Amino acid sequence: MRLRNFALGLATGSAVLAGTVLGAAPAQAAPATVACTHPCHPPASPGYTYITDYYWASACNDTGNQGINAHRWSTYQCTGGGQFENYELWVK
Repeated sequence: MRLRNFALGLATGSAVLAGTVLGAAPAQAAPATVACTHPCHPPASPGYTYITDYYWASACNDTGNQGINAHRWSTYQCTGGGQFENYELWVK
């Protein structure tokens, strides 16, 4: 997740720098809409609560198992994990 945020920040900074250096005209487009509102992947079944994102599946599963062992929740799901997506921890 940090790498993705760094890459997005670098791309945004480069675009702003290019606009100020090249004297680009101000954009007149409507504000961009976000394709998905977080959480992006609803759980497979109802009744689950979103906790947080994890970059690695193993970290998501470790946290899910720790919550079960500590009796904070009875079950969990790690969803997502596509090419540019993080794993989302859902608990019940």
